[in-house]
Amino acid sequence: MAKLTDLAKDTSATGRQSLVSMLTDMFMQGGKDRDEQISLLFGDIVLKVLGQLEEETRLVLSKRICFEEDAPRELMVELAKDDIEIAQPVLENSPALTSEDLVEIASTASMDHLGAIAGRKSIDENVTSVLVDRGNSAVLTKVANNSGARFAEDSFLKLVEKARTDEAIQTALAVRTDLPEKAGLALLPFLTDELKARIGDLGADSTLVQLMAQRAATEVAARAQRLEEAREQTNAMIRDVVSKKTSIDEAVTTFARADKTAELGMLLAKVSNLPPAAVSQLLFSASDKPLVILCKANGVSSEAYKDVLTMRARRLRIGGLELNNAINRYAALSVEGAKRSLETLKQSGASFGLKTQEDADEPEVEAKLDRPFAARRSS
Repeated sequence: MAKLTDLAKDTSATGRQSLVSMLTDMFMQGGKDRDEQISLLFGDIVLKVLGQLEEETRLVLSKRICFEEDAPRELMVELAKDDIEIAQPVLENSPALTSEDLVEIASTASMDHLGAIAGRKSIDENVTSVLVDRGNSAVLTKVANNSGARFAEDSFLKLVEKARTDEAIQTALAVRTDLPEKAGLALLPFLTDELKARIGDLGADSTLVQLMAQRAATEVAARAQRLEEAREQTNAMIRDVVSKKTSIDEAVTTFARADKTAELGMLLAKVSNLPPAAVSQLLFSASDKPLVILCKANGVSSEAYKDVLTMRARRLRIGGLELNNAINRYAALSVEGAKRSLETLKQSGASFGLKTQEDADEPEVEAKLDRPFAARRSS
């Protein structure tokens, strides 16, 4: 104590350094069983001379006592407000700092100070709330990556809002198992495809992984439902055409304008009593003669057939002149002639136009396809 008294009288930088060093030694040597009087004396004296200490001395002091649970709280608060080099060890590690202390410091301190707080082993909701409100991208990413940080739902939602265009924060949030479902659902639309692909590897038990799996299942079910509804609508329309409740023109126009080739093929096959697979191929075969016969024989008007031709033109890149010729060919064929040709083709068991005029192996079939046109022209 006599030596401490002598050092207290020395107001030089060296004297102050020696005084603080001796007091720190006394404090640290006591360990968990240190005398309370020593702790009080240590805190009281060091606080009084803290402003006179050089930066290096303050840094040594900060590093030596930053892990001590019963370090003088007022002293730790002052060190935590110091320049970041001195404050960082205390802000990151000191158990003596209360939540209220950290909230106060975080409310006014620099981003570097906030970043140090964001790295603490554990952070309660009151502190993270301030960090989320004030923090820049680096601070937010750090605290989001901190598994010991606790967030209120509102803080998570604010963090998600700030993560809209920040993939680093998104990545940090993606692996959190405590992300509320509401925040997860808000975050999903902003995720890049690359990050979505990585999320499963980043954290198999994360909220986002579960939400993505649920969403995928929902989307698959919804697509299946839509397909089933579309299939049922198609079948219903075809049934109505067969039963004469709906005109074939209405159905042909509906399917052709929507580019529903499979549905159009099913319709023409049903009303013609032909295999759907064969008829579907006819829609885009090089020769349109079999298609002309099918549509004309079943009463498809020239206006409705134009929609079929437009659909073919999109797929086959048919030009205007060729399209006009196709329209004229359709108008030139009679319904009765088309019906006779259709029946003849059925009875002959022909391939029904799956071979073009150039590569047909059976001239007789080709002749049957040409005959209605020739007959009509001669009349």
